[in-house]
Amino acid sequence: MMEDNPPIFIRESTGLVKEAGLWDAVSINVANMSIGAALATIGFTLVALPTILGVNLVYASLIAAILALPQVIVYSILVKYIPRVGGDYVWLGRALGPKLAWLTNGLVLGFVVQDLAYYALISFAAVFQLKSILPMLGVNASLSLTEEIIIAVAFFSIIILTNILGTRHGIRLMTALTTVSLIGLLVAIIILFITPRTQVISSVSSLLPQGYTYSKVSLSYVGPEFTINSTLMLLPFFAIYVYPWLNAGPAISAEIKGRGALHWNIPIAFLLALLTLTIGFEAMYYSLGFNFINAALSNPNINGLINGNVNFWTIAMASSHNTALSWLIGIASVTWYLSLLAYGAIVAVRYWFALAFDRVWPSFFAYLSPRFGTPVYAHLFDLGVSSALIIAAGLFYGTFTALYGATVGALLYFMAVGAAAVLMGVKNSLKISNTSRITLIIAGSLTITVMAYLTYQFLEYPSIWGGNWLAYGVVIAAILLGITLYAASSYINRKRYGIDVSMAYTEIPPE
Repeated sequence: MMEDNPPIFIRESTGLVKEAGLWDAVSINVANMSIGAALATIGFTLVALPTILGVNLVYASLIAAILALPQVIVYSILVKYIPRVGGDYVWLGRALGPKLAWLTNGLVLGFVVQDLAYYALISFAAVFQLKSILPMLGVNASLSLTEEIIIAVAFFSIIILTNILGTRHGIRLMTALTTVSLIGLLVAIIILFITPRTQVISSVSSLLPQGYTYSKVSLSYVGPEFTINSTLMLLPFFAIYVYPWLNAGPAISAEIKGRGALHWNIPIAFLLALLTLTIGFEAMYYSLGFNFINAALSNPNINGLINGNVNFWTIAMASSHNTALSWLIGIASVTWYLSLLAYGAIVAVRYWFALAFDRVWPSFFAYLSPRFGTPVYAHLFDLGVSSALIIAAGLFYGTFTALYGATVGALLYFMAVGAAAVLMGVKNSLKISNTSRITLIIAGSLTITVMAYLTYQFLEYPSIWGGNWLAYGVVIAAILLGITLYAASSYINRKRYGIDVSMAYTEIPPE
């Protein structure tokens, strides 16, 4: 039976509780930006580059951060005026409006499924990092591919279960993991700066495979310390891991306590990521020299792909000469991956929730357990899709880099959010000052440009950036599925309940 005046949204409030403080909001953004994972896996990308001559990790990080500044401005402004569950999905949908609701749904599903592919990537990378540090801690472990898949799924399953038991538990777990990760990273950086180079060289020699010495590796690099073209080739790496990933805080913005935490979590997290990542790269150059680091990380026999075990974390562990510090650094190198999974378990579900709240997706995705107060079914769906992607990546490609190319889905989405910012600024739909409106238009336009450039880099060099049918197929299928699901939902809601779901995109949803 049709309601006379059916409500636009499934209920008058989301039912979610404000559980996140300032450090929680900063932590979820920092976890989103994968600093520790980037430091650990940069060598896998250097191996794939056509040349490492002139590739400077410090300058690459700074350039990537500068290119991300327009997006920082867009997200900081929009989260201030539209703090809702689902964050940028709400901004995009309300900017494009009901006529383009189908496009919003296609883009957001492509984005979130790409996120799930990334969680699969990170789950695999966490196992790989665990394998790399255990021998240094005196633990000998050999894992088969099947065991790696099982452990990767187990990591994500435990985190999902924690979130099901209570949003507060999920947020506290994520914040604790991120805090431990940052402490371990800072300790590692300090060790690399204060330990004499001769001592670091001696320590790192134990990580080199047979037939390699520090001098031999250093002398194998002959070239400049910086060229712009080679360094720009590395920018997609930062797009995969770090600077565009500012959506976590906005996605839970309705659950953030205090206006200060809401307004400042993005810029604080961005600056923290910029400083720790860039200084982390500089610490490696300072402790071992530019030539050795570039040559070692770009050599698959040395950086851990085949025999060696040289990356930021193992260098710091070997240089510490202290069992307790070595364990702290080693644990932190793994908790970076786990904090990323913990953020993912929170954020992806907020998008499912927002889609259901707009009636586009089935209402059970927005169902809150009376006992736990959490969207149980959305969490279980999240776990199912991510587990399937972990298994697919392991069985068909055997490496977490197989899903790098799925980042294109996120770049297209961020490009659309930039367009949404321009539209809001032109229409002044936020009723903001003229200065803020012009700032939003300029920052949105620059965001579109940056994301288009990064997308071009991904598509132009598929052999470097995981351009395969698994990664691209996931994105294309997700976008088409999002459009199809919107069309089906629109038809069903209109015929069965007399509800025009497109009307949800004319109003800001309640908190």
